[in-house]
Amino acid sequence: MMKAETKGTMITDPIQTRRAWLAWQSSRGDDTRYRVAELVQVETGVTFRYLDEAELAAARSSGFRHYVGLPAEREQDPARVIDTLIRRLPPRTRPDFPEMMRRFGLDPSAEFTDLSLLAYMGARSAADTFGVTESFDGFDRPFRFVFDIAGYRHYRDDVGDLEAGERVIFRPDPQNEFDPNAVELVRETGARAGWLNRLQTGPMRRWLAEGRVDACVFRINGRATYPRLFVMADIDPAHGAQFAPDPVCDARLVAA
Repeated sequence: MMKAETKGTMITDPIQTRRAWLAWQSSRGDDTRYRVAELVQVETGVTFRYLDEAELAAARSSGFRHYVGLPAEREQDPARVIDTLIRRLPPRTRPDFPEMMRRFGLDPSAEFTDLSLLAYMGARSAADTFGVTESFDGFDRPFRFVFDIAGYRHYRDDVGDLEAGERVIFRPDPQNEFDPNAVELVRETGARAGWLNRLQTGPMRRWLAEGRVDACVFRINGRATYPRLFVMADIDPAHGAQFAPDPVCDARLVAA
């Protein structure tokens, strides 16, 4: 599959992650991502706790048990939690790590905590169906973020000529039969390209109602059987003055 991405639109002034979710997806073909645990940045490291059984019920019914190395029956040391989870990413010392950061829109010269790297990069692995999802707790000033769009593989044929750099639109979908809080991603023509991660629809619906969201296709890649779509967005939670010196959709295209 051709890989295309935008160039020159890096995240240079990140808001550091305060809280993130450990997300889990069933391997049974269901695209639903379940929130199973909470990660919180504290002075001594990162705290980790599984959600209560009532909140885990849907994930349990789909096969969720626990994350290897972080058993529910043992209290986790904040100084060691990140050591377990950061293995989901290549080590920062790898020569190609800066290039990997760029593929997620992250400027290698900017400072990112380990929890921020996990949340901004998603920390998804081919070895399992876990990932880390940003909660956007404390994201109260203008910022830039790259979203991994769910369900793109189901709509790829409908938007076959979708290209990196193309402006796209997030919009609420209250008539969605599965989730009335759903947020869909569409082209300016109205053709659907996928959905926002359901764990992030709350903040996005608030930004769409009270702020400003400018988005464009950042990267399209993945396997032929499982293509992935990434969208970069400039978000102003309060719809203040223009804040992006280089508009997110005004970027050159490159083949990667």
